[in-house]
Amino acid sequence: MNPYQTYYLRFNSQEEAETKLTEVSYKRTETFEGTEQTFYTVTDQVGDIDIIGDIYNDDGVYDEETFEVITPPTKMDGWHINIILEGSLPEALQEFIVTPQSPYRVFA
Repeated sequence: MNPYQTYYLRFNSQEEAETKLTEVSYKRTETFEGTEQTFYTVTDQVGDIDIIGDIYNDDGVYDEETFEVITPPTKMDGWHINIILEGSLPEALQEFIVTPQSPYRVFA
């Protein structure tokens, strides 16, 4: 039996996601060789974070000969993150859980 649970999260924006990830200590910023770097990591239990961001529908129209875009694909609502954890998702992130029929990306 797999001890891990995958959570698919959808936020209204990247800013909202970063605020919530900071709140649960999953977003960290450190300075390395004079450059500030931001990274996302689970520190309170075994797990990982997959920042997906914007997802686009498969509804774009392209010229069959030149492959030029005739109509660009439309953006799905929200800003997306997948989290896999051995334990429970922090309470502050629970309201953002969604259940996609066909997840855009999954953990292997």
